[in-house]
Amino acid sequence: MSHYFIGIKVHSEISEKLMNWQSILRETMNYKDWTAKADLHVTLKFLGSCSDERIERYVQRLKNESWPSEYSLTVGPAGCFGDQERPRVFHAQVEKAPSLLETKEKVDGIGEKLGFQKEKREFNPHITLAKKQAEGVSPLMEASEDSVLFETYEMVVNEFSIFRIHPGKHPKYETVATIKGGQKI
Repeated sequence: MSHYFIGIKVHSEISEKLMNWQSILRETMNYKDWTAKADLHVTLKFLGSCSDERIERYVQRLKNESWPSEYSLTVGPAGCFGDQERPRVFHAQVEKAPSLLETKEKVDGIGEKLGFQKEKREFNPHITLAKKQAEGVSPLMEASEDSVLFETYEMVVNEFSIFRIHPGKHPKYETVATIKGGQKI
């Protein structure tokens, strides 16, 4: 069985900027897993291993809901999980906008009704640029306040998707279904 997650795909103009951040990161750190440009996303819910039938039921439930219409998210500045000097995950922070939180709560609620466990950790929206740190020192340790790593960008959101994970491929996320905001489909 395949593994799946629900997330918001990052728009190409923001992806370009985040790939620049990744280039800066590559100069000082060696990660085992670098996120491909086409795979940049904000995770709403990790589903894990699921049958196609179970995913189809989730998709149908999602399509029968009304979702927030277009809203804006602030992406950035850069951040990390783990030790600031040698973080295990390097990412772009994402604003906890009310419409994003509403979407997350509804996705979780539908998932619980279908037997998916609710995440126990606090929702910390982000866009992973690299993970599984091997060696090096984070550029955040020496970056000046005017560094590109401290920039923020606005991203308009009007949909989210369910993705299938293909671990051996690069890019590794395949869109299975997309749910549009603002109306029932």
